[in-house]
This record gives sequence, C-alpha cells and structure tokens, in this order.
Amino acid sequence: MTEMGEVYAYLLRHRIAETRAQSGRRRASQAGVLSERDAATILKEADEQQMADFRAFLAGQGLLLAIYDSADYPGIPPGGQIYMLLRNPEAQLPGMFSQQQVLQRLKIRHETKETTAVWFLHLWLLMLGLLYTRTNRSLSDVSLYQNAVLSQEELADTLRQHLESIRRSGRDALATEDPEPRQLAILLSEKGEDINRRVKNFIDVLVDASHLMLKGEKIYQQTLLGALEVEQTGLSHLRHLIADDIARQVIHEEAVDVSH
Repeated sequence: MTEMGEVYAYLLRHRIAETRAQSGRRRASQAGVLSERDAATILKEADEQQMADFRAFLAGQGLLLAIYDSADYPGIPPGGQIYMLLRNPEAQLPGMFSQQQVLQRLKIRHETKETTAVWFLHLWLLMLGLLYTRTNRSLSDVSLYQNAVLSQEELADTLRQHLESIRRSGRDALATEDPEPRQLAILLSEKGEDINRRVKNFIDVLVDASHLMLKGEKIYQQTLLGALEVEQTGLSHLRHLIADDIARQVIHEEAVDVSH
C-alpha cells in the first residue's frame, strides 16, 4: 500500500514513468515524490495481483494505467517500458482534476473564466491543426507522435492569422443580434500585445501535463501520452459530430488494425 501510494503520487504529478527514458534524462526525487527510476522499478517488479489492485484503485477515480514497450510505439527504447496515467474517457473525473488550475495559469490580468476558456479552446484547436491537419494525420495515427512538432513562434503566428481571419469574417456577425458572436467579441478584443504571453502560458501548461516536450529552442514535440489522450478524447467526446455510418467505419477500421 505504501508503494502504491508513492507511485500514485508520482504519476499524478508527472503522468509518465519510463524504465529507460527517451531523452536520456530522468526525473529526480522531490519532496514527497519518488524518482522516476524508483517509480518505474516498482511498477515493473509488481506481480499480477498487485497490478490488478492498483488498476482497481485507479478505476474508481476514472483513471487508467497504460503500459507500452518498444513493440507498441516508436520512440520507446528497446527493452524499455513506459507507464502512463490516462483518463478513462467514459468515466467522470473527481473534482481534484478540475479545470481551475489550468484556467488560473492561462489567465491574464483579471479576465473572466469564460474569456480564458475561449482562448484555451482556440489555442487547443489551432495546435491540433499544426500537429494533425497540416500533415494529413488522423487522430488514430498515434505512432506518428514523434513527427508532430511545432514551435512557440509558429503557434503564435497561427493565432495571429486566425484572429485576422475572424476580424475579416466576424464584423457582420457582430452587427447582428445573434447571441453566438459572444466568442468573437472576446477574441476581437485582443489588441495583439498579449498573444505571445497567451501562447507561452498555453505551451507551459501542456509541457507540465506531459502532452508536449521541449526538443530545442522553443521547439516542442507531442508526447506519446499527448497523442493517446487526443485519440481517446477525440473519438469519445467528438463522436457525436460524426455521422453514425462513418463512426462505425472508423471503429471497424481500428478493430482491423488491432487484429493485424
């Protein structure tokens, strides 16, 4: 039980524990938290019953423990294993996993939660466009995560272009009595000086959540955890946007891929 609690504390903070770190660098122990090496060793040496108990413990909180090795995805060193704490997209997360911490870190000055949430949504979708759409990559192409790279400047420029496009197309909408342009009003109030700050805060949050990792000077790569969560969240929570016959075809193709 003590080791379970220590591993749980580590995974809550870092989400990922690798027996052989891809970057060659390992997270050292911190106050009240194991080192990555110790957390991964405990998980690797646990027997089937201990792992079953740990999974049951996580399941009650809407969480999953995923385990992969080099045969599953590229980027995992031969002989290495990676343990990841994932959300169960079908379960309700407890209050401790609320959006408040993210919104607080993204907030600029005294803006409302609604304003912060609108900016997060647009930055998130623009980031997905850079990581997926521009390379014609689908959500299920998890194994291509190492090729999913963007720079902080690139995301900032994409946001500027997005805002300019909204300015050109949103003026007529703002002139109507339609309540939907509320988001447009929030975005169009941006004067430009806060764009770099918003983008930096957004990327910092995703790095801390292990969805992105630093690869160079303000250059970031998607992590395996980030790719898996985008796939799970997208296929689960965006399924209502896909026609039933297309959704069934997607599920069928995924099942065929797994069987092969």
